[in-house]
Amino acid sequence: MSEYRHGRVARPRRPWYARTLRLKHLYLSNIWCVVLFEGSVALAVLMALTELVSWWVVLILPLAVAAMVKLNDVIAGTLSRHG
Repeated sequence: MSEYRHGRVARPRRPWYARTLRLKHLYLSNIWCVVLFEGSVALAVLMALTELVSWWVVLILPLAVAAMVKLNDVIAGTLSRHG
């Protein structure tokens, strides 16, 4: 850890999805970030195109997935402190 503080080793850059959600306890790879974000958008668009749901789902589904990922991060942080 001291190598990071003294600038000897560059910190690995986290994916934008993890930085946007400010995840502290979950470490998602680039692939998982693509699956979670773009996968939820693609699923919402496909469901809207087949007229199974309203077009509002295209906005709501990725936000709901992001909320669940953030909730999972908060729960993981709580369990790591108490367990």
